[in-house]
Amino acid sequence: MALASLIAAALVFLTQCISAGHVGVDDAYFTFSFAKNLAIGNGPTYSHGLRVEGYSTPLWMLLLALPMLFTRGQAPLLCARIMGAPFVLLLGYAVYRLARACGTRRHTATFCVLLLSFNTDLAVAYLSGMETLPHVALTAFAFASLVASFSKVTWQRTAAWAGLAVALMRIDGFLTFAFLIVGALVRAVNLKEPRPFRLTARLHLAPVGVFALWFAARYAYYGLPLPSTYYAKQLIGVLLPLRGIEYVANEVTGQWLWLGLAAWCWLLWRRNLAAAILGAFSVLHLVYVTKVGGDWMPFGRFVLPVVPLLLVLSVVGSRDILDVCSTVRRWLNPLIVPVAAGCLAMLAVRMDHRFWNSPHEEAKNEGVKEQSRNVDSYRYAAKFLRQVIPPGGRLVTDYGGVFACYTQGALIEMWGLANATIATRGDAEGINPIYGKTCAACYPDLRPEYFHVMAPLVRPVNAFSSADEVIANVWQTNTIGRYIDFRQAFSVGRVVSPKGSEALYFLQRRGPSFSTETRKTKAGYVIDFPFGP
Repeated sequence: MALASLIAAALVFLTQCISAGHVGVDDAYFTFSFAKNLAIGNGPTYSHGLRVEGYSTPLWMLLLALPMLFTRGQAPLLCARIMGAPFVLLLGYAVYRLARACGTRRHTATFCVLLLSFNTDLAVAYLSGMETLPHVALTAFAFASLVASFSKVTWQRTAAWAGLAVALMRIDGFLTFAFLIVGALVRAVNLKEPRPFRLTARLHLAPVGVFALWFAARYAYYGLPLPSTYYAKQLIGVLLPLRGIEYVANEVTGQWLWLGLAAWCWLLWRRNLAAAILGAFSVLHLVYVTKVGGDWMPFGRFVLPVVPLLLVLSVVGSRDILDVCSTVRRWLNPLIVPVAAGCLAMLAVRMDHRFWNSPHEEAKNEGVKEQSRNVDSYRYAAKFLRQVIPPGGRLVTDYGGVFACYTQGALIEMWGLANATIATRGDAEGINPIYGKTCAACYPDLRPEYFHVMAPLVRPVNAFSSADEVIANVWQTNTIGRYIDFRQAFSVGRVVSPKGSEALYFLQRRGPSFSTETRKTKAGYVIDFPFGP
């Protein structure tokens, strides 16, 4: 029975991946860019050697660099999926160990793994190539190790080092690491270990020391206390105070995760210490997500770390209620059994976004498709940009992931995610702060050389009839134009496809070596300036 559940879980997850199909998110390519540069010997830098911490996933970046040593930085999404596959297995193992450590039988623990495989967001997260699924897997494994250490002391060190891995997998993982340390202290006090504070400190001294060394090293290398991504997103909670609450509410109610919170209350009454720790972390994490404002990506990225924990609480709580009824209140069995089974079935159905969805989940499905189409269009546009942007050319773009990987430009990333100047000096004028910041006044200091038009980037060859029309179709020229005279400083050019039917329009700064002469590249693209200098 247990083996059958695990096989079924693998098959369900596989069908989830097949159903999701092609998944792509531009933000994943930020980390890919750093990993690519590290793999080819340029260090952990962004785009064309820019030293800015435009990623918040140091461990994932290092892991991605390993296969890229062999691909020379090519096929980053494939490399990410290869490196993510072991974490899929780790997540299944961690959920099984977590359920077992909470006192469930083997077949119940394998049922937890099967239930989790119905979560579509996990499959999408895996296919996206982001650090999300590895982070979820390490979080589940760290808590499984902590709970297992209640009965087997050998799990203590594993829990400590797993906590370090969580902290390094994503920058906000240090909060989880801190909670795990407190959990280890609670364990020591509860088991009446001699000198619990000293024991906890000794167990975590080395992992905390490694984290401190890494933090100091990255601070010295990049020059900011936290990644620029943190500063770029810090206005969300201020300008959109209800955004985080709505985000968490949609995820918790839409996927029936509230069932885990209800089961947690029951297990608290039953004085289940393991459940108390899992539920406390889940609640604190959800509060943290409401504070930072959630995330825009269409797969519940910020809530996913607690999904395995809440799922285990749901199953463990249901099993405990059934056990109590079977021994004390047998007359309730005909009522409780179908209710518990129905609730867990609904949990599986609502986590699976292929069939019965709320409007929020339907929007997530459409969001996945839209982001994937966007990434495809950016990669196609990069073929045009490569013809005109020289190595180190300062290209202004709001698509800083794909273009960092597939062009040689030194990107000026417009959201501040990989631009410390915009991240630390910027504001939210005319933009949605869920994506980052803007800083029109920063551009004279950033000295841009190239801009591209807004989406669609590649258009019919005669899509525009004047230079002013092109300038108006470059994002933020209305605000940046207060500080840069585009008509005076830039010329409008276009890269025409070899077939002559499509073109990408761009702005290029005039300079001593600037020329409006029409030229043809080795790849057969034509670069011209249709409206003159």
